[in-house]
Order: sequence, then structure tokens, then C-alpha cells
Amino acid sequence: MLPRKTLTKKQKKEKSRKKLGLVLVFVGLVIIALLLFYSAFFQKEPMFVSPLAKDQTSSSAKVEKILREKKILYKSLETSRDLTYIIKLDGDSVVIIDPKKNISEQITSLQLIVSQLKIEGKAFKRLDFRYQKPIISF
Repeated sequence: MLPRKTLTKKQKKEKSRKKLGLVLVFVGLVIIALLLFYSAFFQKEPMFVSPLAKDQTSSSAKVEKILREKKILYKSLETSRDLTYIIKLDGDSVVIIDPKKNISEQITSLQLIVSQLKIEGKAFKRLDFRYQKPIISF
């Protein structure tokens, strides 16, 4: 029989540190595996991101609602590539609304401008609210 080797205090500390390190690595791997399992099977959000803005449809519905409230008659409401709203009014007039600005204020300005031009007997071709001051083309 071989004599049993006795460990010094330093060797015992190193051995216990190695065991603790292995246990911590194992626990960390188990936690990561559980998180991946949870996110794969219990996550409620869709896995794919829509290329459209989340509230794009609700914003166009909001614009339509405000137009109806202000009693502005329009033929169509479209969204362009840069997400601006293009409103085609009766009489081939086109209005461009910037979604980055307050939509309600822009439509109120539209109502004021249309009523003022109607009093003057003028019709505009294009009204653009994307700039600091609205641009009117006759």
C-alpha cells in the first residue's frame, strides 16, 4: 500500500477554490440555459419586427378622425414613403401634413386657410405643412 499524501492548508484552499469556481461556472450555465428556454417558449412579443411603424395605421385613423371633426371634405388620405400624410381634397387640391409636428394644429391651420381662400374665391393646388410656415401653390 502507498502512503496517503497529506495536503497543506494552501493546497486545501486552492482545491476548494477550484471546486467553487467549477460550481459557479455550472450554475451560470444553468441560468443561461433557463433564460434561453424561457425567452424561446414564453416570450409574448413576435420574433420578427414589422418594417412599418407600430402606430402608423392608428395615426392615419387619427388624421381621418380630426378631418371629420373639422368637417374638411377629402377624397383620399395616403401615407408617403417618408411617412408624411398626403390628403387629396375636392377640386384636385393636395395637402401634405408632417407627422413629426402636431397633427391637430396643422389640420386646424388647413381649415382656416381653406375657409379664407374660399371667401376670397381662390383655389390652391398644393399646401405643404412640412416647413416652418405652410407653403401654398396656386
